Amino acid sequence: MGRTRTFDVGEALGVALDTFWERGYEATSIQVLCHAMDLQPGSVYAAFGSKRDLFVAALKSYAETVSAEAVERINTAASGVGGLRDYFAHLVDAMVDGRRRWGCLVTNSLVELAERDPELAGMFEQHLANLRTSFAGALARARAAGELRPGAGPDSAPLLVAVVQGMNVLAKTNPGRPALQAIADAALAGLVSTQD
Repeated sequence: MGRTRTFDVGEALGVALDTFWERGYEATSIQVLCHAMDLQPGSVYAAFGSKRDLFVAALKSYAETVSAEAVERINTAASGVGGLRDYFAHLVDAMVDGRRRWGCLVTNSLVELAERDPELAGMFEQHLANLRTSFAGALARARAAGELRPGAGPDSAPLLVAVVQGMNVLAKTNPGRPALQAIADAALAGLVSTQD
């Protein structure tokens, strides 16, 4: 009969998520994970399977928490432009004062792993598709409310996704709030009516 697990699996997963997020997949060995989670390798393997299995679980947790919270800001705002502004304000805050100073776990992992792991590449594409859909919805609401410049609308969603991905990469260089805010402001200024 096996021993009863004496650690919080959710808490351990959160530590693993942060470790992968800060260091990247390849630079995060099982030894590094065990040290961070304060667990023996046998406990990690028994609870999560392989390092890759643990990484996939961390990516799913990231999508369900960090990403979902950010996207919710876009989807639940009273106005489309308000949702976009709230999203970018939150993004800049997190890049300056929070864990997003490490970039985005999905963006970092996409750059590191997408070409050699088709299953993970599919997860990354789904993440980007969800963000694109949320941006498109906000832009459609904004256009219907007359908040956008002529010609701007849901078709501009991929541009905003590209801006966010660029900001995610730039965040790792610690550019500071003014530089990040200037990028976000410029992206929105190209879309939002000057009367808004």
